Amino acid sequence: MAEATENWSNQRRVNAQRVSAILYGIIGIMTAELSVQPGEFPYGEAALGALFVGLAMYVAHVFVLVVKVESELGAHLPLGKARAVALDSLMVLLFPGATALLIVVAALVTARWTVLLDAVLYLGMAAVFATGFMSSYVLDRAAGPALRRALVWLLLSLLFVAAKSLA
Repeated sequence: MAEATENWSNQRRVNAQRVSAILYGIIGIMTAELSVQPGEFPYGEAALGALFVGLAMYVAHVFVLVVKVESELGAHLPLGKARAVALDSLMVLLFPGATALLIVVAALVTARWTVLLDAVLYLGMAAVFATGFMSSYVLDRAAGPALRRALVWLLLSLLFVAAKSLA
């Protein structure tokens, strides 16, 4: 195992914040998807809803990070650093944006709602797996620990599938 250097630690910190941001968006969409019934909304409203979920998760992520950094500093965060946190958190919008695009494409090809909802759920699970894998792999390029993390995160995301089937 390689020793942590200052450069490695900084890379890990930046990567962890990006993974956290991406996961906020994925989990937000997967959670919202649980309550949507096929045909409940027109496609346009569903795409807008995905973007609103992303926006809500983005704001939550920014607030959490600002409070966390302020508590570590013991002081208010300067506006410039708060702006940097807000820009770094834009990764939250990645999966909600992709979901909105998927909904628009589904509308154009007249896909059934049940197919669309399943696609969003399973794409979310795949994104959780990929994010879990990459968040570990970038540390030391070790595939074994990365695969273990990805599988654990995937198993935890299966709770969404279980909740959806029970609903």
